Amino acid sequence: MKPAQKVLKKGNLLLLILMLFSSMTSFHQPAQAAEPLTVGVLAGSDVEGNNVNIHVQTNLPNKMKFFATITGPNGYNEEIKLKVKKDGKLKKTIGELEKGTYEIKFQSYQPKKQTDSMRKIIGKKGGNLEGDLVNNKKKVIKFTETINITTPSEKELQKAAAEKQARIDAENAEKERIAKEEQAAKEKEAAEQKANEEKEREQQEAQDSAPAQEQGQIKGSYSGIYHVPGSTYYDRTTNVKEWFNTVAEAEAAGYRAPKR
Repeated sequence: MKPAQKVLKKGNLLLLILMLFSSMTSFHQPAQAAEPLTVGVLAGSDVEGNNVNIHVQTNLPNKMKFFATITGPNGYNEEIKLKVKKDGKLKKTIGELEKGTYEIKFQSYQPKKQTDSMRKIIGKKGGNLEGDLVNNKKKVIKFTETINITTPSEKELQKAAAEKQARIDAENAEKERIAKEEQAAKEKEAAEQKANEEKEREQQEAQDSAPAQEQGQIKGSYSGIYHVPGSTYYDRTTNVKEWFNTVAEAEAAGYRAPKR
């Protein structure tokens, strides 16, 4: 082998070693840190009947994890989980809410609870996140949205209908109670009137059947008692069976004096 060829081969080998070393060095170089991310949010959730369509536009990376706490009338409280879509949106529909004002508090998960790929973007401890919506201590994103539902829900409509029906039933029950009391009063009045008429009829019959008074003044009643003028029951005794001139006549006929 000629000396020149030996030098060429040695040069090629040296060049190959240098290229390999260079590639290994570049492979192990750390990736450059991600750029700071100033958080931008545009909340535009809307109401459709009694459904709330959560719609928030952000400039945040895909699959960044959030949760939202929703509070409203009558102690309503619900927490939902959300992820940023490819287009940077947070979207979810919540159905059949009652009429009233609701507050939605959005918050991102802490950086340690985000995925590894997410932390490469936002920083291991969220250090790349910037802006007014970023909590400087925990490095979580927070923002709030308020919505108002003016249309009664199906549940509220059913409740209102039930309450209305209950009022109608109560009114009807009261009317029925009053009608029964009035009917009972009428029946009582009719019974009393009938009893009075019966009593008057009996008294009239007794008077019609009583013998005509001749010269005697002592009354002999159907109960076998005689009553002399001026006695307690004299005037009250209308069922006169016989008249007598003297007490002796009355007693002889089998009548007795009243006990008082």
